[in-house]
Amino acid sequence: MKFTIEIKGFGQRVFYSYIEKEVVREAREANRERYIEYIYHGVDNNLHSSGEDLLESNRPVVYIIVNEKEKLRVSLSKINCEVKSYPAKKIFQPYVKNNLLYCFGYNEEYIHTYSFSDVEEIDIDKITARIVETEIPKTIENNVWMQKIIHIESMLYDGKEIKREEFLSRPMGTNLGPVIIDLE
Repeated sequence: MKFTIEIKGFGQRVFYSYIEKEVVREAREANRERYIEYIYHGVDNNLHSSGEDLLESNRPVVYIIVNEKEKLRVSLSKINCEVKSYPAKKIFQPYVKNNLLYCFGYNEEYIHTYSFSDVEEIDIDKITARIVETEIPKTIENNVWMQKIIHIESMLYDGKEIKREEFLSRPMGTNLGPVIIDLE
């Protein structure tokens, strides 16, 4: 029998690129108040955060779908979670030195979909979400931008990884940033 797990929630899409410290210094000298508007940044990397309150709220909803008529709705907090914390440098720039992080993003609504078919009936206690979290440092202006990035890395059933079918995202109206963060 085929089972599908859908996780629906609200989070953030964070885009980032690396900027040399000298470029930021020159932009600040040219226009102290609005220097960030004068910075050109390079290739955007991006990551999805499932929401800063993912582990503290009941908002992320998990649907366990047996078929179109049978949908079991539970909160993510009712499912086993393995949470690993990493420093922000390991997530954003593990091999980059002497650079600042140029970040911006937007709020998004998301759906993670996983499916598996090698069981006859589903046991909620055997579902585990592997989650990676990292604290985000303050910006170079000493302002809080985002406090945490929390990412659902994978889903497991009875210790075996479940195949991710798709990830869907819909941007919401709020833009975040741009900001500059020093991870060193």
